[in-house]
Amino acid sequence: MRRIINGYREMPLLKAERLARNGYSNNPSGFTLLEMIIVLLLSLLILGVVSVSLAGLISSTRLLGAAREFQASLRQARDLAAIHGEEQEWRVDLESGVYGIEGRSQRKIPPRVGLIIVVSTGEEIRSGKYLLRFQPNRGSSGELFRLTDKNRMVTIALDPVIGAVIYREVHS
Repeated sequence: MRRIINGYREMPLLKAERLARNGYSNNPSGFTLLEMIIVLLLSLLILGVVSVSLAGLISSTRLLGAAREFQASLRQARDLAAIHGEEQEWRVDLESGVYGIEGRSQRKIPPRVGLIIVVSTGEEIRSGKYLLRFQPNRGSSGELFRLTDKNRMVTIALDPVIGAVIYREVHS
């Protein structure tokens, strides 16, 4: 039985109209399974590239942060020697990565960051313990410290005359 609306008899709906009314369509305007797979693969590829880039950025940030702390520790020892008018001893243990001013808090070099000390004669020290003395006149013996990770290197040099602590990033 058909209903009468506004004096007109309702006509039966065509199959396409019923599908459209229910949210379905015969019109092929949707995405195919192949298109969806391609989009997902491209998304995964982009995600992979971004994650590798972020991993390198984190490693670089770890190195730069360690170098800044290392530099700050050396400057603090230099400044304490000048302020108190007495020699300050600064130590580093290359095996454990622990460094700092004698009698004060010690810091640790993060994992995967290497340290090499180059003394004024050009000799490289890669292991053992090293003692550095800062004099009240701000002088030092002119060491060079190389902090490295797998991609970058930062050098921290001590000027033997004026005692400046010089920080330099070396791009490879």
